[in-house]
Amino acid sequence: MTKICSHKNPAKIKKLPLFLKTEGSETCHMNKMTNKRQSVVPLSLSKKNQRGLLFILVGIGIYWLIPQFFKDFSEKDYPVKNFKVLNISAIDSVYSIKNKRSKEWENSGKERQSDPEHSLSQKTASKPLITKKQKKIDLNSADSLTLMKLQGIGPVLSARIVKYREKLGGFHSTAQLQEVYGLPDSTYQKISTHLELIQPVVKKIAINKADEKTIAEHPYIGWKEAKLIVRYRQAHGAFYNNEQLISIWGLENNKLDKLLPYLSFDSTFNQ
Repeated sequence: MTKICSHKNPAKIKKLPLFLKTEGSETCHMNKMTNKRQSVVPLSLSKKNQRGLLFILVGIGIYWLIPQFFKDFSEKDYPVKNFKVLNISAIDSVYSIKNKRSKEWENSGKERQSDPEHSLSQKTASKPLITKKQKKIDLNSADSLTLMKLQGIGPVLSARIVKYREKLGGFHSTAQLQEVYGLPDSTYQKISTHLELIQPVVKKIAINKADEKTIAEHPYIGWKEAKLIVRYRQAHGAFYNNEQLISIWGLENNKLDKLLPYLSFDSTFNQ
């Protein structure tokens, strides 16, 4: 006969641990194994234990897969000397580039202030940069192309300067450049420091031999003054100094002062 479970409510029987035998009572079965006094409880794990088991399995898998993806570089033995040489070469190359860049910044204006390493003190930065001294232009020998190198001098003004120089017979002062038609005073102030006169006067007038036309062609003398000079010379003889010219009535002193550097009182002077 089948034994009836001694418990009043079989549904309330607690689950026993995995594969543990029951103690103190007989388990109710609806099968023919009535002779057995012990029974086996089916496999059962809580969610916490399941997560722990999964974590262990994943860890074992990772431990096994890591050596497959990463090689062991310890097999190769690189000499220490090679690393030292490469390191020194790299430092030298970087240092040379740094020095090259700093030299460029030393010669610049705004850029040299943008880096603290190359920034200058206020006392040093206030000093103007030293530039190469420009070669001055000889006003009596320069052609029109050379004169066009001056700031504010174009082809028209350069041609006028050359033409006026030929009429004068050469410049004896750079200030005479202000007499050129159309040359602004502001332009003259800019270029005056770049001009020089190696040979102040190229051509002079032989006052004791020149006729009225030759004398009148000079920009500082008109036909009226030329006639007075020739008439005085015919009446009193040759001129020996500028005092005789001053004594001529009607000859303005300011014109004479500008004209004197272009006159020669030598009676044997050839035009």
